[in-house]
Amino acid sequence: MRIGLIQITQETSSFNPTLTTLADFESFGIYEGDEIIERLKDAGPVGGYLAAIKQSGANVETIPIIRGAARSGGRLSSEAFEFFDNKVRDGLQLAGPLDGLVMLLHGAASAEGLDDVEGALLRTARDVVGPALPLALMLDHHANVTQEMIDHADVIVGFRTQPHDQFETAHDLTLLGVRLFEGQVTPTTAWRKLRMLTHQEQYLTARGPMKTLFDRARDMERDPRVLSVSPFPMQCWLDADEGGWAMIVITDDDAALAETLADEMAEL
Repeated sequence: MRIGLIQITQETSSFNPTLTTLADFESFGIYEGDEIIERLKDAGPVGGYLAAIKQSGANVETIPIIRGAARSGGRLSSEAFEFFDNKVRDGLQLAGPLDGLVMLLHGAASAEGLDDVEGALLRTARDVVGPALPLALMLDHHANVTQEMIDHADVIVGFRTQPHDQFETAHDLTLLGVRLFEGQVTPTTAWRKLRMLTHQEQYLTARGPMKTLFDRARDMERDPRVLSVSPFPMQCWLDADEGGWAMIVITDDDAALAETLADEMAEL
């Protein structure tokens, strides 16, 4: 099984006038190909992906394509966005046939003239690999989930905790992704968009109110029919047309259950 791997992460504040440039990404490392595995194999999202591949026991050839990460800041410059967009397109074109694609993104990145960087990158990926290739997407739970993200990803899993558990979430996403790529599950998604913004002073998941929300998501996942439940309390410094909280529930071919649980999470 051949799996493509992409990591591109930045969290945007629309109110920061200083653009995030390629130099900002370079300061944290822009890696391509095997260098991604060599440098990041023991920690972070890439480390979590690799640990899950090993645990799964599947015969996997990983095709690492591009990795770029930057700190929170202003919108990406057009140059930075176009750089990563081209790397996604060119890398996937050169990758050859794939059985699945894992994309480790943030979900709240914007660029000059573009609110939804992740949606655009997913669209670019789909333009190359087509609509049928199964795609597993990891997002920060402060992401601004958009319709385009929903349209282009087969499974979406958000961070489970704040402080963030990037290794653990990438690990869980990848285990689910392997099941998806092998045809063992049929992901069925229901999601709710809440036109709501909240400050982040009580966003830690170890105590209320967030603990109540995230604990309920974990409880729902005890049902073997439920593949993933992800609350997305969007970070509040993002001025975007589709801005607001979201809830995503993914079941194994049970649309009615997904809709019921999505309603419950939205109401909660």
